Amino acid sequence: MLTLALAGNPNCGKTTIFNGLTGSRHHVGNWPGVTVERRSGFFDGEDGPVEVVDLPGTYSLSAQSEDERIAAQFVADPSVDLIVNVLDASNLERNLYLTTQLLELRRPMVFVLNMMDDAEKNGLKIDLPALAKLLGAPVIPTIGNREEGLQALREAILQVAKGGTPTRPPVSAVNYGPDLEGQLAKIQKEISRDEELAQAHPPRWLAVQLLEHSGTSAAVVESSHARKAIQAQVKESLAFLEPHLGADGPTLVAERRYGFAHGLVEEVLQRSDRLHWDITGRLDAVLTNRWLGIPIFTGIMILVYALTFILGKVPQDWIASGFNLLHTWAGNRLPPGELTSLLVDGIIPGVGAVVVFVPIIMILMGCIAFLEDTGYMARAAFIMDRLMHLMGLHGKSFIPLIMGTGCNVPAVQATRTIESREDRFITILVAPLMSCSARLQIYIVIAGTFFRPVQAAFAIIAMHILGFALAMLMGKLLRLTLFRGENAPFVMELPPYRLPVLKSTLVHMWEKGSVFLSRAGTTILAGATLVWFVSHYPGIANQSWSAELHKQEAAVRTLHLPAPEEAEQLDALELAHQSRVVNNSLAARFGKVLQPALAPILDPTHSRPEAWKDSIALTAGFVAKEIVVSTMAVVNQAKVGDRDGNPDASALQETLAKRSGLTPLTALAFMVFTLIYTPCLGTVGMIYKETASLGWTTFSVVYGLGLAWLMAWFTVLGGHALGFS
Repeated sequence: MLTLALAGNPNCGKTTIFNGLTGSRHHVGNWPGVTVERRSGFFDGEDGPVEVVDLPGTYSLSAQSEDERIAAQFVADPSVDLIVNVLDASNLERNLYLTTQLLELRRPMVFVLNMMDDAEKNGLKIDLPALAKLLGAPVIPTIGNREEGLQALREAILQVAKGGTPTRPPVSAVNYGPDLEGQLAKIQKEISRDEELAQAHPPRWLAVQLLEHSGTSAAVVESSHARKAIQAQVKESLAFLEPHLGADGPTLVAERRYGFAHGLVEEVLQRSDRLHWDITGRLDAVLTNRWLGIPIFTGIMILVYALTFILGKVPQDWIASGFNLLHTWAGNRLPPGELTSLLVDGIIPGVGAVVVFVPIIMILMGCIAFLEDTGYMARAAFIMDRLMHLMGLHGKSFIPLIMGTGCNVPAVQATRTIESREDRFITILVAPLMSCSARLQIYIVIAGTFFRPVQAAFAIIAMHILGFALAMLMGKLLRLTLFRGENAPFVMELPPYRLPVLKSTLVHMWEKGSVFLSRAGTTILAGATLVWFVSHYPGIANQSWSAELHKQEAAVRTLHLPAPEEAEQLDALELAHQSRVVNNSLAARFGKVLQPALAPILDPTHSRPEAWKDSIALTAGFVAKEIVVSTMAVVNQAKVGDRDGNPDASALQETLAKRSGLTPLTALAFMVFTLIYTPCLGTVGMIYKETASLGWTTFSVVYGLGLAWLMAWFTVLGGHALGFS
């Protein structure tokens, strides 16, 4: 099977090309041993499937961040048959720096000149035959978001793979000058003494990497039997070059590469004299304005959430109605018994209470994807850079924090792009404070139950603002205590504004929705089953209670009451029986053990005998925050819809309003605690993988719990001081 690596800078349209090549035949996982996302897919070639590996977007292979290390290691791996380098045609010179590094690998290559429409709009004309001749490989023009040029790209890939076209320039892409070339030759000579090393890694590429102080190349050489001779020669070469040319090795190499890229662009690029309207500059003058930027960003995020709930209400009602019909059908058709109870009282309400939020999650993720594709999210990071530095966080930290509004797991994972260990660890420790989409479900249920609509909207927005404020505050505190030092400057490319492609946005929405549904079918299903078990045993096994229920039901039926009144009394008897079972279950015993710790924030007046149910719901949230809602549905014996099958009313919210005993103030404290306390098990696992430290992982769990309790307690104290109850 042919394996090709898809490499390019961030924002060059590489992933769009990847999606166009592979269609739906791709999957996402992690690279072996690390948490960097690996996307790979296939398309059909003449001799079988062709695997396409989408490398992390990177500006260089000098291996400063984990992304760069992964890309550098993979493109140098002998298993890669061909490299496809995606270039942004509208910003060719900057993209060619990575190209110079790829050319040094002396591998078969195909170049993709993407975003040709943007180049033409900017008055740029590129001589494609001349560019292909200078690079020594085919250059295919494409417009990735319209899927133009992809068939020609497939054909070029297959042709190069068969050796049908020139695949490398006759000489090295970059001439580093007599001094550097002389020292590179000496290092290459020492590398070539180890035949196994020279076969696994191109000697010239490895020699240049060593002069750049690449950590990846140093690790490769360390395993060679010729390492001492190679390391000695590198040290000797640097000792000669740095005083002789007045700069260190990485600077000398970079200067020559930039010189090559500039010269190549001058040969192949013509700039039109015609003036064009610079929409990017004009929009940036407003959207990134020092005073207007943050208010505009805040307004956009409020609009996103408002749009999410308005559009999501209709499909939510459909799903709720469907689960309600399923609940009614199963309750009426299946024979009485524990398995039926598990399905009717556990799985259906537990999973249904979560699945109804799929439309909201998909719409929210679609809005975020839309903003990313337009180029605005990069501006948001730029806008927030000053504030982030004031609070002790790296400017790049804003991007993981924004990702945290969708899910904390990829937010922690995204910190790998931050080079500084201190900045990276601070971001990892504060990212779980961002209010994720799973917590959003809890806010909707609680706020919708205990607040009027306008108040509920403000309460939900307040949770997001509080999460971000706490992330800033804790970042500053961690910077002043555990991670002292100056935070690094923030440099980030601002891509041009583009109109997103509907297909790309829909694909992103489907990916997020399918992940959510897969969790509903695994983690949440298992959680709902476990919660049903611990909330019904050993009480459900008490035969005397069941016999008593049957006698009471028989007595009601002998009264020959009108059908509505009889149904109401039977429901009341069933509810009383279920409450008796739940209140004598394992869950009740465990919840009552935890209840004193949470009483100051959830039951300050000690007037709620069933406050232990909140403890069970929050405990279940350790596994996944989505389970909090399903647990509340199970332990409170709530259906998915109301008795009449009306999807406009939330039966869970009605149940909580009648039975939970929460007040608006303690409900708000519940939301605050949910926002801050220990993140889900997946996030904790990701923190451990990224930090490689059990100590820091434990710290993140403990400080989250402590901060959550304190903030919820302050909420209750503040509310009482202001006269709320």
